Amino acid sequence: MTTKFQNLVSFAAINSNACFFETFASINCWRNIYERAASDYECRAVIHFFFPTLIAHSISIISLPLTLLAFDEKGSSIPSPMQQQSLTTDFELSQIVLVPTSDWDATSLGLGNRYDVYDGQQRLVTLNLLLAALRDSFQSEADSTVGGGKRAVALAATAKEISSMLKPTKVRKEDVLRITLRKRDNVLLEKILSPQNESTDEEKEEQAISMGTAGETPTAYLSKLTPKERNELLSPLSLANARIFENFLHISDRLSLLSTRERLRMLDYIVERVHFLVCIPETSRIARNIVMSQGRKGMDNEPIDDFKGLVCFRYTLEEKDMYQTFDRWDALAAEPTIGAIGETLQSSEQTTTPVGRDIISAACLLRSSAALRTKIRGGGADEVYEWERWLRHVLWLQNQRLAEEQETTDGGPIQASWQGKDFFSKEIEPSSLALYHFRTGNWDEFNFLAVKSKKADEQSRNIRVRVQLNFLRDMIASAGSAKEAEILALELLLRAQEHAAAGDDALLFRYLDEFLPLIERWSLWMALSRPSPMQRHARVFAILDAMEHNDSMGSVGHSSGYDDMETLKECMNNYKFGATASGKRLAVAILNRMNAYLMMKDGKEIPLDQESAVDAILPEKIPKGSDWDQNWTEEHHEEWIHCLGNLASISKTGARGGRRGGKKGVDSTSWEAKVNIYKKEAWPLTRELTDLDVWNVDAVIDRQKLLVSLLELIWKK
Repeated sequence: MTTKFQNLVSFAAINSNACFFETFASINCWRNIYERAASDYECRAVIHFFFPTLIAHSISIISLPLTLLAFDEKGSSIPSPMQQQSLTTDFELSQIVLVPTSDWDATSLGLGNRYDVYDGQQRLVTLNLLLAALRDSFQSEADSTVGGGKRAVALAATAKEISSMLKPTKVRKEDVLRITLRKRDNVLLEKILSPQNESTDEEKEEQAISMGTAGETPTAYLSKLTPKERNELLSPLSLANARIFENFLHISDRLSLLSTRERLRMLDYIVERVHFLVCIPETSRIARNIVMSQGRKGMDNEPIDDFKGLVCFRYTLEEKDMYQTFDRWDALAAEPTIGAIGETLQSSEQTTTPVGRDIISAACLLRSSAALRTKIRGGGADEVYEWERWLRHVLWLQNQRLAEEQETTDGGPIQASWQGKDFFSKEIEPSSLALYHFRTGNWDEFNFLAVKSKKADEQSRNIRVRVQLNFLRDMIASAGSAKEAEILALELLLRAQEHAAAGDDALLFRYLDEFLPLIERWSLWMALSRPSPMQRHARVFAILDAMEHNDSMGSVGHSSGYDDMETLKECMNNYKFGATASGKRLAVAILNRMNAYLMMKDGKEIPLDQESAVDAILPEKIPKGSDWDQNWTEEHHEEWIHCLGNLASISKTGARGGRRGGKKGVDSTSWEAKVNIYKKEAWPLTRELTDLDVWNVDAVIDRQKLLVSLLELIWKK
């Protein structure tokens, strides 16, 4: 074991370019590690967190030793042969992944290294908290022992031994904690692991007697805080501090149930039997790939969190700006059900609507794909490098623009260069909010739709745009082959908001009146024809180029014949909408768009907020001897059952209302029963069905032709 650890330290401190496969080693926890490192190598391997650690309340490390001890009614332990045997069994805390950093000051700290933790943050911090709680319990017992004596001396020596594990001291070098968080999140952890008490023994005794705190450790006051005092302590601190505070109190409370002997046995078990498997790869990319490939559970770290660190810290200069950007990102990434809409951030004095981490990640994928004109896959670790390329690209463009403006001002005031904080404010935050409002249908949050105009043409445009955006949202959610259309939708929304804010109605109306219908038509083509990803991205990038250079719609719309009207008609006639769940959702989107078009044409109010479902007019299964059985042959049934003409959009309330006995849906009822349901619907294409006496092959064919003609009317070039 000693040899393995020495090899590990030698590699970590000296030979950082070695192959990372040589860095796997099983090492004894804390005392063996730190004492050997300090005495043999003078190594102070400090763990430094690049990202905040949010520790869970379920502390796995403490559950192992405590569950090995049973208690009787008086609280005395009842050891059993199985428990005795388990305390002699090694326990591995799985693998931790560390990456050496370059900010170790050997002059003041000695030989060693500093590491970023890519896996194992919760285990390392929790184990430190457990050792700190053990230290305080032994020290408190030593201070409160009446008359002192050998027992008090032994307990104090044990507490000092644990303290040296957490923060070893040296004569010629600076003391340094073994583990630290970022400065803002490290406030309570530093106080717990290294309680400051510079008084002499006589001064400490006098202070303890005067304050009535004899026998208490410097951290004992934490457990005696009133709810008000606790709130005053934690309110200005970060969430990580609160989690550390609660977990330390929880551990201390559990340790108070154990006797001195049981706590000593626990300490020996941790020191002698608990092991880590340590991996120190050469680069952060290798570390991230290792963690992602193993599907680590309990580590809530996604690629977007790595990008968050880059934006907030690496590409932002001032520390104050770093933490303000970080706070704003956290508020934006909060789940919408947790944070209140318009929650005020004290640190940045700005209002932020929480959208969730997944929305931010999706927005970064969409915007980086648009900016770089390349397909970026999500769900892995490589998108972080594409996002950083996007970040650097935007910063370069903006700083070039600022430099050119500076030259034209003839020595005017120098403008501050773009940093990560500006990138968040101008790119990530607006994109995330726009995507969130798009996916949730909060159209009033867009400035170009929120204004209530009294002019008839502007009111008509407002309603039409809402209908079009509803259709785009529903289609993207329904058809996987149309998901790239969200790149275009987000780009259009951001540009429309920008021109609306600038009062540039000409460009705003061009996006809404020309680009939006084009995006609709091309998205419909992608959903129905299901082209290859290469074809889809080529089409998306062509429209993006047109937006960028204000090309004419004629050249863009006729760049290829894939999305011409005849192709769309053929695809609609051949598509089996009713065969799959996604096809049915796509049918609802198309039918609702057609219904809205007819209602706008007649000047009727459109139920935009209505949740709709699709109903197969001709049942998928025809009961023997029914009217359906008399009007339909098996061949015709198979040919027309899944076409769009055989589907009707109805409200979900109507769909539930048509059930019989809670077992059969609307599509199993008779034609007369369906007519009674369709009469209550708001959609005109559904209500028109009630004028028919029978639903047969001719009726389906006529309705299919009607829908195809509407396709041409709505999406004509």
